[in-house]
Amino acid sequence: MAVGVRRDGSFAVLDWWAAPAETTAAYEQLFTRRWQRGRERIKRLVSDGAEAITSAAAVVSPSAAHPLGLAHWFRNREALTPPWPGAQRRRFRRDFWPLWDALDQGELHRWAQRCCARRRWHAPDMVKKFRDELHHVLAYWRWPARWRHRLRTSNLAEGFFRHLRKYLNRFPGCGDAAHAEQILGCFLLAAEAMHS
Repeated sequence: MAVGVRRDGSFAVLDWWAAPAETTAAYEQLFTRRWQRGRERIKRLVSDGAEAITSAAAVVSPSAAHPLGLAHWFRNREALTPPWPGAQRRRFRRDFWPLWDALDQGELHRWAQRCCARRRWHAPDMVKKFRDELHHVLAYWRWPARWRHRLRTSNLAEGFFRHLRKYLNRFPGCGDAAHAEQILGCFLLAAEAMHS
């Protein structure tokens, strides 16, 4: 599923492709279809970092910036911390997440410095990776403020699938791939009608 952000900050489903699994070939097909429809330049692609998406994007849109959504980036950083007890882990999360509510980049960098300084001895691998990758993750600041909340996360696609699963619960099942595509098409038309 490819979801794009419009100039006014709203969003639209750009394209979708039904595949039996998340493979590089399936994502290449999705990205190529977008290219064939005249949207050859993707400036920023936010994903969960799945290898299939990363590989396909490198082939079809090699110049696109491709950061992880913030939640996925955070989970990867958190995996580099020691096995802290519950209270210490909750404190780490409380320190980390407010970074994204900063009013400007200066404030965000000051908070990030404090967050790293507190953990430089206990989680040096996490701190190094955090510092090395922060500039890449913060690329969403180059875009207008009304778009930023859309460009720093993969929540649009995840929310789409959450609603789709709820919609699919109304059906006893799909007869074949064509039937599944019809159901998905009906869902997309209904979603488009609601947002227009």
